Amino acid sequence: MPTRVSSSRPGSRHDQLFKDLFRSFFLDFVRIVAPGPAERLDLAHATFLDKEAFTDWPRGSRRELDLLASVPLLSDSGRRALIHVEIEARANPRIGLRQAGYYMQLRLRHGLPVLPIAVCLKRGRPGPELVPVVDDQLGPELGCFRYYSFGLAGCKAEDYLDRPEPLAWALAALMCPERLSRAALKLACLRRIFSAPGTDLERFLLANCVETYVQLSSEEEDELAALQSRELDREETAMFLTWAEKMEMKGMRQVVFLLLAQKFGPLSEEVSGKLEAISSPRRLERLANKILVAKSLDEMGLG
Repeated sequence: MPTRVSSSRPGSRHDQLFKDLFRSFFLDFVRIVAPGPAERLDLAHATFLDKEAFTDWPRGSRRELDLLASVPLLSDSGRRALIHVEIEARANPRIGLRQAGYYMQLRLRHGLPVLPIAVCLKRGRPGPELVPVVDDQLGPELGCFRYYSFGLAGCKAEDYLDRPEPLAWALAALMCPERLSRAALKLACLRRIFSAPGTDLERFLLANCVETYVQLSSEEEDELAALQSRELDREETAMFLTWAEKMEMKGMRQVVFLLLAQKFGPLSEEVSGKLEAISSPRRLERLANKILVAKSLDEMGLG
């Protein structure tokens, strides 16, 4: 099974999973959250701006933005806009003020229109909506800022499984099923993902989100196995088994990378390349077992 992201606390591990997911399916993401602006943007030619840092207004600490993209405007050749995405593990009452602060700083630095989006994984208002942030000290007509908010937890999973965007099928894993059990939800998500067009890497990112956020008890695992045997045809069953093997290999390799880096420090490109070239689950398992007693990478055959 793949390495899962712990859902017990907010932080960079949550952020990285969704940064990778939203970057890979950026067109899907903006169409789901902000369909109006999406129609005015050439999302297929987005350019991502990395390591963009600002003062976390109003607290004053320095903070790296989660995701920032420069996107051409469809209506005006040569003009661009920015899309700024912040990912919150749970609802934060100050996110509106923070988004307003980032918006002002982005406008000053880049001089471009900005589409601000905040994604909340837990709690908060469900679904996408345009949220106003009003400073009415000088009257309600002044000091109004709006940003798009997308709360996942309260959405109906079935609604997103019915959407055409593959990203929606992965996000359904964080939502509330109305008619499906958790085991049936997991099967429905993976079934759609595995039949989707795209690369193996794209399907892995989608499936890893489902594996991370729909973790089943032993009874639910039994239910899932029963559902698979009853509902999947021979071709789908073979596809599921193939993907399970691929995801297990990916997870094992990630664990070995992590354990080696913890014991021996940052890995060189040469060592990383040797690990990526290993295609045998048994060899990865033997390496993982040797890490505890090995005194060097040379002793493990990786030096």
